[in-house]
Amino acid sequence: MKNSPYMKGLRLWVQGLLFLALRWAELKTGFDPDTGLSRHGVPGMILAAAILFCAAAELWLCIRLPGGKRTYLNCLEPLGQSSLPLLAAGSLLLCAGAVLLPGWNTLSIAAAAAAAATAAGLILFVRLLRNGETPRVFYLLPAMVFSVLFVLVIYLPEEVNPVLARFYLIVLAAAMVSCAFYQLAGLTCQEGSLRWFVFFGDLAVPLCLASMADCAGNLGRMLIYFGFALVLTLFLLSRRGEVLPEPEPKPEASRE
Repeated sequence: MKNSPYMKGLRLWVQGLLFLALRWAELKTGFDPDTGLSRHGVPGMILAAAILFCAAAELWLCIRLPGGKRTYLNCLEPLGQSSLPLLAAGSLLLCAGAVLLPGWNTLSIAAAAAAAATAAGLILFVRLLRNGETPRVFYLLPAMVFSVLFVLVIYLPEEVNPVLARFYLIVLAAAMVSCAFYQLAGLTCQEGSLRWFVFFGDLAVPLCLASMADCAGNLGRMLIYFGFALVLTLFLLSRRGEVLPEPEPKPEASRE
């Protein structure tokens, strides 16, 4: 059961839809329409408690995974043929969302360029694996860069906002995505951790889905959050049922 597709990734969408409903209710009833201050309503309190509970539960589940630095192919399998259309769709959503971000400034232009490179990199990375070649971090670097730029795109407009409840969710979701892609890229050069990739990915997916409630009137952000949730879910679903053992390090030649 623990290695079923539901436990690996599909359950995250159930959590995400629940978070989305709670966030939508919080945005409708949890803020004063005149001052914009938080009213500390019931939906917001339940949402915060649910996020903390899920984070604790994910940490408990992930601690049971093998720790230490791991190799990509020893932890994750190449995506199957049925996953390729979904990966292409998620990649295109990231690219389209970045192009549609409002305020065509330097940061937005950089994010759009990084998103285009991310879409191409993800597709080429999966094609590389399906051809039996060794994973290369080069193809995942654009995703790492774009996820960091997206954190800035989300946070910088909100840094002067005194109402934390207004923006904590969207910033937290973007940060979890960035951490997940960092760990995923690290696996390609045996510098990442399966345990932490799963932890950050399991949090990023439902948080991204919930953050879509904050994207009314901002189609670009909505597409990016949905695209991140879709792409990360596919990689989480590719986790092996049993992690393969890492090769023993070669002993160094003795010096004479």
